[in-house]
Amino acid sequence: MKYHNAIELIQDAIDVLGDTLQYPDVQRKFGFEELRQHALDDVLYLAAKCPGQVHALWDGAMSAFRDLNLQLSELNVAPLGIPTYEAFVEMLDGRLHDTTASSEDVSRDGGKPGSDFFQTLLDSDLNQIEQANRVIARITKQKHREHREHLARQPAPTAVEIKAKDKGLIEKSVRLACRLDGFEHLVFKLLLDELGDENSWRFDEAAEAAWRLYFANEVTKTLIEEAA
Repeated sequence: MKYHNAIELIQDAIDVLGDTLQYPDVQRKFGFEELRQHALDDVLYLAAKCPGQVHALWDGAMSAFRDLNLQLSELNVAPLGIPTYEAFVEMLDGRLHDTTASSEDVSRDGGKPGSDFFQTLLDSDLNQIEQANRVIARITKQKHREHREHLARQPAPTAVEIKAKDKGLIEKSVRLACRLDGFEHLVFKLLLDELGDENSWRFDEAAEAAWRLYFANEVTKTLIEEAA
Protein backbone atom coordinates (compact mmCIF):
# COMPACT_ATOMS: atom_id res chain seq x y z
CA MET A 1 0.00 0.00 0.00
CA LYS A 2 1.38 3.42 -0.90
CA TYR A 3 1.26 6.14 1.72
CA HIS A 4 1.46 9.78 0.67
CA ASN A 5 2.07 12.34 3.37
CA ALA A 6 -0.72 14.91 3.18
CA ILE A 7 0.93 17.13 5.80
CA GLU A 8 3.84 17.61 3.43
CA LEU A 9 1.50 18.23 0.49
CA ILE A 10 -0.39 20.91 2.44
CA GLN A 11 2.91 22.59 3.30
CA ASP A 12 3.84 22.49 -0.38
CA ALA A 13 0.47 24.07 -1.27
CA ILE A 14 1.12 26.90 1.21
CA ASP A 15 4.66 27.47 -0.04
CA VAL A 16 3.81 27.35 -3.75
CA LEU A 17 0.33 28.89 -3.91
CA GLY A 18 0.67 31.48 -1.13
CA ASP A 19 -2.40 33.63 -0.50
CA THR A 20 -4.02 32.46 -3.75
CA LEU A 21 -4.88 29.37 -1.70
CA GLN A 22 -7.75 31.34 -0.16
CA TYR A 23 -9.67 31.17 -3.45
CA PRO A 24 -12.10 28.22 -3.75
CA ASP A 25 -11.16 27.58 -7.39
CA VAL A 26 -7.49 27.23 -6.48
CA GLN A 27 -8.31 24.90 -3.58
CA ARG A 28 -10.50 22.80 -5.83
CA LYS A 29 -7.86 22.47 -8.56
CA PHE A 30 -5.23 21.48 -5.99
CA GLY A 31 -7.56 19.03 -4.24
CA PHE A 32 -7.10 20.88 -0.96
CA GLU A 33 -10.32 19.71 0.72
CA GLU A 34 -9.34 16.10 0.06
CA LEU A 35 -5.93 16.79 1.58
CA ARG A 36 -7.59 17.99 4.81
CA GLN A 37 -9.12 14.56 5.36
CA HIS A 38 -6.08 12.69 4.08
CA ALA A 39 -3.87 14.49 6.62
CA LEU A 40 -5.81 12.94 9.50
CA ASP A 41 -6.29 9.63 7.70
CA ASP A 42 -2.54 9.36 7.24
CA VAL A 43 -1.91 9.81 10.96
CA LEU A 44 -4.58 7.21 11.74
CA TYR A 45 -2.94 4.83 9.27
CA LEU A 46 0.42 5.22 10.98
CA ALA A 47 -1.15 4.80 14.42
CA ALA A 48 -2.80 1.58 13.28
CA LYS A 49 0.58 0.32 12.06
CA CYS A 50 2.37 1.38 15.28
CA PRO A 51 0.02 0.60 18.21
CA GLY A 52 2.72 1.29 20.79
CA GLN A 53 3.31 4.83 19.50
CA VAL A 54 -0.24 6.17 19.29
CA HIS A 55 0.18 9.09 21.70
CA ALA A 56 3.57 10.08 20.29
CA LEU A 57 2.17 10.03 16.76
CA TRP A 58 -0.88 12.07 17.73
CA ASP A 59 1.24 14.60 19.64
CA GLY A 60 3.75 15.04 16.79
CA ALA A 61 1.10 15.23 14.10
CA MET A 62 -1.08 17.71 15.98
CA SER A 63 1.98 19.91 16.51
CA ALA A 64 2.44 19.90 12.74
CA PHE A 65 -1.29 20.65 12.31
CA ARG A 66 -1.01 23.67 14.61
CA ASP A 67 1.97 24.98 12.65
CA LEU A 68 0.07 24.59 9.38
CA ASN A 69 -2.98 26.30 10.89
CA LEU A 70 -0.92 29.35 11.82
CA GLN A 71 0.17 29.62 8.20
CA LEU A 72 -3.34 28.98 6.88
CA SER A 73 -4.72 31.67 9.19
CA GLU A 74 -2.32 34.20 7.67
CA LEU A 75 -3.67 33.23 4.24
CA ASN A 76 -7.33 33.45 5.34
CA VAL A 77 -7.81 29.73 4.73
CA ALA A 78 -9.93 27.58 7.04
CA PRO A 79 -7.79 25.57 9.50
CA LEU A 80 -7.32 21.84 9.76
CA GLY A 81 -9.40 20.10 12.39
CA ILE A 82 -7.40 19.11 15.47
CA PRO A 83 -9.01 16.25 17.41
CA THR A 84 -8.36 15.70 21.11
CA TYR A 85 -6.35 12.61 21.96
CA GLU A 86 -9.52 10.89 23.21
CA ALA A 87 -11.35 11.65 19.95
CA PHE A 88 -8.33 10.45 17.98
CA VAL A 89 -8.33 7.13 19.86
CA GLU A 90 -12.03 6.70 19.13
CA MET A 91 -11.37 7.31 15.42
CA LEU A 92 -8.54 4.81 15.54
CA ASP A 93 -10.72 2.19 17.24
CA GLY A 94 -13.36 2.68 14.56
CA ARG A 95 -10.74 2.28 11.86
CA LEU A 96 -9.35 -0.91 13.40
CA HIS A 97 -12.81 -2.43 13.66
CA ASP A 98 -13.85 -1.44 10.15
CA THR A 99 -13.77 -4.61 8.08
CA THR A 100 -15.53 -3.26 5.01
CA ALA A 101 -12.42 -2.21 3.09
CA SER A 102 -11.40 -4.77 0.51
CA SER A 103 -7.98 -5.28 -1.02
CA GLU A 104 -9.39 -3.65 -4.14
CA ASP A 105 -10.23 -0.52 -2.15
CA VAL A 106 -6.72 -0.34 -0.71
CA SER A 107 -5.16 -0.59 -4.15
CA ARG A 108 -6.77 2.71 -5.10
CA ASP A 109 -4.70 4.63 -2.56
CA GLY A 110 -2.38 5.82 -5.32
CA GLY A 111 -5.16 8.16 -6.42
CA LYS A 112 -4.60 10.65 -3.58
CA PRO A 113 -3.76 14.21 -4.61
CA GLY A 114 -0.10 14.50 -5.49
CA SER A 115 0.47 10.75 -5.65
CA ASP A 116 2.21 11.00 -9.03
CA PHE A 117 4.66 13.64 -7.81
CA PHE A 118 5.72 12.83 -4.27
CA GLN A 119 7.68 9.93 -2.84
CA THR A 120 5.93 7.41 -0.64
CA LEU A 121 6.63 7.86 3.04
CA LEU A 122 6.57 4.20 4.02
CA ASP A 123 8.55 1.32 2.59
CA SER A 124 9.72 -2.08 3.75
CA ASP A 125 13.11 -0.85 4.94
CA LEU A 126 12.23 1.93 7.37
CA ASN A 127 10.11 2.03 10.49
CA GLN A 128 6.90 4.00 10.05
CA ILE A 129 7.14 6.10 13.20
CA GLU A 130 10.74 7.03 12.40
CA GLN A 131 9.76 8.23 8.95
CA ALA A 132 6.80 10.24 10.25
CA ASN A 133 9.08 12.00 12.73
CA ARG A 134 11.56 12.69 9.95
CA VAL A 135 8.89 14.37 7.85
CA ILE A 136 7.75 16.58 10.73
CA ALA A 137 11.35 17.44 11.63
CA ARG A 138 12.16 18.27 8.00
CA ILE A 139 9.21 20.66 7.74
CA THR A 140 10.22 22.44 10.96
CA LYS A 141 13.90 22.64 10.01
CA GLN A 142 13.10 23.91 6.53
CA LYS A 143 10.84 26.66 7.86
CA HIS A 144 13.47 27.84 10.36
CA ARG A 145 16.19 27.85 7.70
CA GLU A 146 14.04 29.76 5.25
CA HIS A 147 13.16 32.32 7.93
CA ARG A 148 16.85 32.89 8.78
CA GLU A 149 17.76 33.20 5.11
CA HIS A 150 14.91 35.65 4.54
CA LEU A 151 16.06 37.92 7.39
CA ALA A 152 19.64 37.88 6.07
CA ARG A 153 18.60 39.28 2.70
CA GLN A 154 18.75 42.92 1.66
CA PRO A 155 15.44 44.84 1.38
CA ALA A 156 14.12 44.85 -2.16
CA PRO A 157 14.06 48.30 -3.81
CA THR A 158 10.76 50.16 -3.69
CA ALA A 159 11.74 52.04 -6.86
CA VAL A 160 11.47 49.42 -9.57
CA GLU A 161 14.64 49.24 -11.62
CA ILE A 162 14.97 46.27 -13.98
CA LYS A 163 18.38 44.66 -14.04
CA ALA A 164 19.53 43.22 -17.35
CA LYS A 165 19.81 39.74 -15.85
CA ASP A 166 16.20 39.88 -14.59
CA LYS A 167 14.61 41.20 -17.77
CA GLY A 168 14.02 37.78 -19.35
CA LEU A 169 12.48 36.37 -16.17
CA ILE A 170 10.10 39.33 -15.85
CA GLU A 171 9.05 39.18 -19.51
CA LYS A 172 8.42 35.45 -19.21
CA SER A 173 6.30 35.99 -16.10
CA VAL A 174 4.28 38.72 -17.81
CA ARG A 175 3.53 36.45 -20.77
CA LEU A 176 2.55 33.65 -18.41
CA ALA A 177 0.20 35.93 -16.47
CA CYS A 178 -1.46 36.95 -19.75
CA ARG A 179 -2.17 33.31 -20.58
CA LEU A 180 -3.36 32.28 -17.10
CA ASP A 181 -6.42 34.45 -16.66
CA GLY A 182 -7.38 34.64 -12.99
CA PHE A 183 -3.98 33.45 -11.74
CA GLU A 184 -1.98 36.64 -12.30
CA HIS A 185 -1.45 37.02 -8.56
CA LEU A 186 0.06 33.56 -8.28
CA VAL A 187 2.43 34.26 -11.17
CA PHE A 188 3.43 37.53 -9.50
CA LYS A 189 4.19 35.78 -6.20
CA LEU A 190 6.32 33.22 -8.00
CA LEU A 191 8.14 36.06 -9.76
CA LEU A 192 8.91 37.74 -6.44
CA ASP A 193 10.25 34.45 -5.09
CA GLU A 194 12.60 34.09 -8.05
CA LEU A 195 13.69 37.73 -7.94
CA GLY A 196 14.33 37.36 -4.23
CA ASP A 197 16.46 34.26 -4.80
CA GLU A 198 18.39 35.79 -7.69
CA ASN A 199 19.14 39.09 -5.95
CA SER A 200 19.08 38.07 -2.26
CA TRP A 201 16.15 40.42 -1.68
CA ARG A 202 13.36 40.30 0.84
CA PHE A 203 10.15 42.08 -0.11
CA ASP A 204 8.46 44.20 2.54
CA GLU A 205 4.95 45.58 1.97
CA ALA A 206 6.13 48.78 0.27
CA ALA A 207 8.46 46.97 -2.12
CA GLU A 208 5.87 44.32 -2.94
CA ALA A 209 3.26 47.00 -3.64
CA ALA A 210 5.62 48.88 -5.99
CA TRP A 211 6.54 45.74 -7.90
CA ARG A 212 2.91 44.61 -8.00
CA LEU A 213 1.90 47.90 -9.65
CA TYR A 214 4.74 47.59 -12.16
CA PHE A 215 3.81 43.98 -12.96
CA ALA A 216 0.11 44.78 -13.38
CA ASN A 217 0.97 47.63 -15.76
CA GLU A 218 3.21 45.36 -17.81
CA VAL A 219 0.49 42.68 -18.03
CA THR A 220 -2.09 45.27 -19.09
CA LYS A 221 0.25 46.74 -21.71
CA THR A 222 1.01 43.29 -23.13
CA LEU A 223 -2.68 42.36 -23.31
CA ILE A 224 -3.44 45.60 -25.17
CA GLU A 225 -0.58 44.97 -27.62
CA GLU A 226 -1.78 41.41 -28.26
CA ALA A 227 -5.35 42.58 -28.83
CA ALA A 228 -4.33 45.31 -31.27
